[in-house]
Amino acid sequence: MRKRISAEGPISTIKEVAEKAGVSVSTVSHVVNGTRYVSDDLKNKVLSVMECLDYQPNRIARSLRKKQTNSLGLIVADITNPFYSEIAWSIEYLSYIQNYSVMLCNSDGDPEKEQFYLNQLSQWQVDGIILVSSMIFPTKMISVGDGSLPIILIDHDCPGYDFDTVLIDDFYAGKLATEHLIRLGHKRIACITGSKETIPSYKRVYGYKASLEAHGLQYDPALVLRGDFNIISGVNCTNRLLEMEDRPTAIFACNDLMAMGVMQSAYTHGLSIPNDLSVVGLDDIYWAKYTVPPLTTIKLPVHQLAEEAVKNLLSRIESPDKACRTVTLEVHLENRASTGPLKNY
Repeated sequence: MRKRISAEGPISTIKEVAEKAGVSVSTVSHVVNGTRYVSDDLKNKVLSVMECLDYQPNRIARSLRKKQTNSLGLIVADITNPFYSEIAWSIEYLSYIQNYSVMLCNSDGDPEKEQFYLNQLSQWQVDGIILVSSMIFPTKMISVGDGSLPIILIDHDCPGYDFDTVLIDDFYAGKLATEHLIRLGHKRIACITGSKETIPSYKRVYGYKASLEAHGLQYDPALVLRGDFNIISGVNCTNRLLEMEDRPTAIFACNDLMAMGVMQSAYTHGLSIPNDLSVVGLDDIYWAKYTVPPLTTIKLPVHQLAEEAVKNLLSRIESPDKACRTVTLEVHLENRASTGPLKNY
């Protein structure tokens, strides 16, 4: 029988492993697939021979037998955004230690591209998908494949449809950021939101409004500007805010990248942070603690988000008929040096 050939040379077969280990082919198969009890001594002997021969089981054939590929799909809205790259890293790591590989897809916040990847991942026969969506109502997900493919939503719910979801308390995040500034004496507090298509952005703004109302402060729509979750939109929005005759004394940006843009704009206008302008972000990305001054921000539990998503998805794969589950994770304030008391407060 001719050996299969790879770029590295001939590929060992399961028969060769069995002969060298002095066992049957079926015993090697049971060790590889975990389909029957094999004593530890015999298992270790087979594994040692597999390593010696550099034997690689045929993944495609195994997946056809098991009807599982041990692969997951992950779709994120913007891999260049540190929030998404951090969550992707955590999901990949947590999947790896459970013997799953991850196919990463970047949608660029485009609903059509997102739908394309949902369909592609279904055709590639991944065992499940984790979706960090950019759409308000991603209803097309219900038509992916035959409807049986497990899908987990992160920081995004889909009212009226049954999906497992892992959420951040975005309303409380917006409320907490605003209340921190109010406690420092600020009354003219601006809010830079994310793109209008995202539910987390809406919830954070609702939290901002609720906090103003709870403290008897009037909501001024002129102080709420729409950004796009990136630095340049933070710069542009802040430029407009600082040109106001009665400019804000504090700004809550709905993510850290926009908050960094706020700080950049403030410096170009000759303002000192926090003496002339207090700034709060949201995410607590890696770089937040290294800005000048270090950024006060609402910390999102990124690793815990990934942990819950992977755990729930693997549970759904094993038990497809169980009831859908929603987990909401708490946030907290990282009080650093970009916020301070209102002058003469």
